[in-house]
Amino acid sequence: MRDATQTTRAIVVDEFALVRLGVTAVLEPLGIDVIAETHSGRELVSLTAVEQPELVVIGLPADLPLVDVVERLRHRAVVVGLVSRASEQDVGLLVALGIDGIALRNGSCEEFATVVERVLKGEKVVVPALLPALAGRVRLRTQPEGENGVLLTLREREVLVFLAEGRTNREIAGALSVSVATVKSHLVHIYDKLGAANRNEAIGRAVAAGILA
Repeated sequence: MRDATQTTRAIVVDEFALVRLGVTAVLEPLGIDVIAETHSGRELVSLTAVEQPELVVIGLPADLPLVDVVERLRHRAVVVGLVSRASEQDVGLLVALGIDGIALRNGSCEEFATVVERVLKGEKVVVPALLPALAGRVRLRTQPEGENGVLLTLREREVLVFLAEGRTNREIAGALSVSVATVKSHLVHIYDKLGAANRNEAIGRAVAAGILA
């Protein structure tokens, strides 16, 4: 685990210098030292191997797709990806690759800062606006119930998968051969256990807790 007294070192990649400058401006007040920046995904991979930063922020590299860079950096650092609306279809793949955080490339500074702070604490984070892109692309992990402090019943886990597929309460009820009222009851329990206020937040928290992948 990283010593809390040490400065977090980061590398930033994006094709546009202005975006890299903006990311740096958000990171520095958080006590994060941007030790290098580049427009190239390939150069980022090399820099990461040499500098061994604790954090890497990947926007839109000029030479490689975001998913390719994330795959090459797996387990080398905490990785936050900045996704554009045009590449929302990559969100599910990025989650499957084990990315630590995903934010919008044109999102707010406050939201990006929150994502960074949470991933550095060990959480997995996808901003709410991108959670619908996970519908139908996430599944239950094969793990014991109760891992990460969340204990869901088998039926609640089944309902959670249907939520991730974007199904309505009535569709879930039909698939499970139960009443809509029963589905609503399961949802109340799921929201309570995950500390979620709605469907999208429940999916996001389930991904963060490692229940969904």
